[in-house]
Amino acid sequence: MPGKKQLITVQDFFRFAEEQGRQFFDELDSDGDGVVQQADVARMLRKRNLPEKYARNFIDRARGNRWWQTTVTWEQYQALMDERESKLLRAYTSMQVNDQGNLEAATLKESLTKMGVEASSANAAALLKAMGVESNGVVSYSNFRNFVMLLPAKKLDGLDPNLLWFNAASSIPFGPPPDEEGRERKGPSFLLAAMAGAIASGSSTLVMHPVDTLKTRLQSDSTATLASVARSARQSGLRGLYKGIAPAFTGNAMGHGVRTCAYETSLAALSSLSGGAAELQMQGLASGVGTVLGTCIKIPCDLLKQRLQVGRHDNVVQAVKAAGKSGGLYRGTAAVFAREVPFYVLGMVGFEQIKRFAQGSFKHGTQKELAPWEVILIGGVAGMLAAVATTPADVVKTRIMTSAIDQRLTAGGVLKDVLAKEGPLGLFRGALPRAIWTGPQGAMHFAGYELAKNALAGSKQKRQSPVSA
Repeated sequence: MPGKKQLITVQDFFRFAEEQGRQFFDELDSDGDGVVQQADVARMLRKRNLPEKYARNFIDRARGNRWWQTTVTWEQYQALMDERESKLLRAYTSMQVNDQGNLEAATLKESLTKMGVEASSANAAALLKAMGVESNGVVSYSNFRNFVMLLPAKKLDGLDPNLLWFNAASSIPFGPPPDEEGRERKGPSFLLAAMAGAIASGSSTLVMHPVDTLKTRLQSDSTATLASVARSARQSGLRGLYKGIAPAFTGNAMGHGVRTCAYETSLAALSSLSGGAAELQMQGLASGVGTVLGTCIKIPCDLLKQRLQVGRHDNVVQAVKAAGKSGGLYRGTAAVFAREVPFYVLGMVGFEQIKRFAQGSFKHGTQKELAPWEVILIGGVAGMLAAVATTPADVVKTRIMTSAIDQRLTAGGVLKDVLAKEGPLGLFRGALPRAIWTGPQGAMHFAGYELAKNALAGSKQKRQSPVSA
């Protein structure tokens, strides 16, 4: 059994550990209000060259089952720290610690290499910086513990101390090697986002175009019914249902490529400005920016597609010539934006929030990994909900784009006409086929985009250093 001196030594250690933990908490609490916010954690992560996305995970873990809280108190942080103390201490002492209880910077690279982390001197220096230590200094237990507390929970699942060190080292965004001038080469992440968006949207358009054709024919004629549209579809055959596929594919692929690239670019810039705070608002604003830019490319193709779908013209050349006589290729622009911006803002934000709910982060403070089929299902639900909500604007857009050449319709005029002749339900004409069409498209656009982006990023990562974020 341990003697009194040993017990006092252990007591002194935990008192010292608590004091050091409180000191780090106060360092996180930059404004001194007694609580740590997501923006405070994001600031610390930036200082240590760690991914800012870890900030939300930190808040989720520390607040526990109090999912409604947006801040963390000292008591909550202390409880999280105490819960992991023994594991962190075993992990720390498994390394080459000197007689003073510190890990020397000179031995860090050697220790990481023995664990299978192909670390260079630059990698070891990056890990030291992430711990808040100078490259020629020493790592204390407090340095190590404070650093690991910032890491996502999934990095700490392994009970093996060496595995914990491996996960910690592997979480550092070492990045690609510098070029000849010593500057870091930046990967084309935003280009990957554009490619992912184009792949997801183009493939979904090819599959779901016949349903879109039925929806367009139903909305363009106030006397049309689902039965009459279905009969006309049987008469025209599959070829008739795919009328307008060329401009549809081109517009959707290019438009969504630009949209998703602009979304990623805007979200990165806005998150940097906000320090990781107001995440929901930043997602909505970034989605709005991306939608405006993507829609400007999509409108002309959408006009040509719909005029071909309802039989106004026989081919794209005729449709282009007629568009020049009927208000140009941007006819119905106001109605398009009235539909597109709310749809993609609601869809993207809805997808992110439903995904978080499914991951359990609202209730449990941790996020489980979702299977691809779960991500796809969530994307479909988000797309269908957003589609139904924006059907009125879609009806107005369809009436304007498919009207006769000599008609000069406005969004306001069409809206009043539909309400007067068909009532409020007239604005939801085609809501069912639109939801059926948009459900799979939502799965492919929102979920498919994320899965495609992850696949492209994973392929890119395999060609880089095995030690990466």
